[in-house]
Amino acid sequence: MSEVINLQDKIKTELLDISSAINEIVESYKKLHSPLIETKENVPKATEQLDKISEQTEAATHRMLDTAELITQREDEVITGLNKIKQFVQDKEYNSINEQCDELAQKASDNSNDAFVIMDALQFQDITSQQIDHAVVLLEELGLKLHKILTVIGGSEHADGNQPTNSSKKRAFDPHADLFDKKTDQTAIDSMFSKK
Repeated sequence: MSEVINLQDKIKTELLDISSAINEIVESYKKLHSPLIETKENVPKATEQLDKISEQTEAATHRMLDTAELITQREDEVITGLNKIKQFVQDKEYNSINEQCDELAQKASDNSNDAFVIMDALQFQDITSQQIDHAVVLLEELGLKLHKILTVIGGSEHADGNQPTNSSKKRAFDPHADLFDKKTDQTAIDSMFSKK
């Protein structure tokens, strides 16, 4: 009979150990679940942010090149127009001079507006740096969460023997900064200054 009681005690002890081990596994799973879900969500966000930076940098560069091309074309037209004015003066066609001057003044105004378009497009650096900062923050958070997962899996405070360094700097950014949503032209800027 005592053998049966010893066997029952051993079985009971083994079942308690198994139950305790299962509870630890469940707790570990619960600790791992949240960081894994957040990691799964943040990696695509960081990738999307970096793709957005690439697209907007490319778009801003093409916009500047196209605008610079327009300016150089108009500058050629201004040179041609000035040569026409010289000819009008030589031929004493003074009415044609007024028309030509109006055309040249419009081209100069267009060039000025396009120069502001180029300056505006150059602001993509600020916007892209905000987007890069956003992607970096997502990746830093991901790194910390992955370290937590490794800690839980390893069963110690620092599974790999190294503590993660929190070398992240404070970053100020607008995660929704977007070059394509920005709509400003020189007339809007001029109207702001004329109200003063």
